[in-house]
Amino acid sequence: MKQKLKKTLAILALGALLTAPLSKTGNAAVEGVTASGNTDISVTLPPIIILHYISEVSLSFTDISTSVDEGAGSWDIAWTDAASNVSGELTSALLDDATTEPDGKTTFNITLPNVWAVRGYSSSGTASLLIEEGNTTLENGQSEIVLSDFSVSDDEPELNGLAKGNATIGSVSFVMDIIGAGISGTYEAEGAEYTLTASAI
Repeated sequence: MKQKLKKTLAILALGALLTAPLSKTGNAAVEGVTASGNTDISVTLPPIIILHYISEVSLSFTDISTSVDEGAGSWDIAWTDAASNVSGELTSALLDDATTEPDGKTTFNITLPNVWAVRGYSSSGTASLLIEEGNTTLENGQSEIVLSDFSVSDDEPELNGLAKGNATIGSVSFVMDIIGAGISGTYEAEGAEYTLTASAI
């Protein structure tokens, strides 16, 4: 009986010990275990150039169809052969201009608006845009048109990142000479007329 009582008392004592709250010192030690660390992040962007361009340009000029009144003329006709004395005939030096003709010009300054765009990244935030002439003689049979003096509206455009909405857009200009053109129709060349090259700077 005594042994059973001792056993019961021991069990009760152990239960009381287990259910007793921990000391304040014990709580502080468990709750205060922490660790922290700092991380630095760096991002390296490579140079990126995206060049948008028009690969085929077709120029169509407006039609000119008009009549030019050169005034009155008079002819003295011989009775023998009915030939004129040419006193009233037209000569090329005296022809009047048509109201719609380009004033007798043979060279024209041509601008192709908004035919290239660039965007991307470079260490300076800009690009170098180079235009090079290719085969600039356009032919139609024995007739020809010659192009020259190509230039871009901005040879160091801002890149402004990758967003298409921020791209720098520009034009190409050149001179067209039609003095060698003698017939209507399409004048073409074999190969590129100009090449655009964009480089990060």
